[in-house]
Amino acid sequence: MSSDWETLGKEKAASVNALIPKSWLLTSPLPSVQEQRDVTGKYIQQFLLPEEIHITETDAVGIVQKTTSGTWKARQVAEAFCHRAALAHQMV
Repeated sequence: MSSDWETLGKEKAASVNALIPKSWLLTSPLPSVQEQRDVTGKYIQQFLLPEEIHITETDAVGIVQKTTSGTWKARQVAEAFCHRAALAHQMV
């Protein structure tokens, strides 16, 4: 039997996950903590497009240069970071 805090936690997690765009939801089961201790780097990259990896792994100076030159649009940068954050949220 679940305690009240466990039920509340599951409900809160479900309500937050409901806000994530369907195309960003992880469908495959994630490895256990013992199997995959680090969800950054190569692991999270498998769920991102190459362009999203490039954007989210660029430093702030590089992002400013790319956006002010028009190479990247602000929306494109924001969506890449939001996608990566939504994935990380689901993993932890």
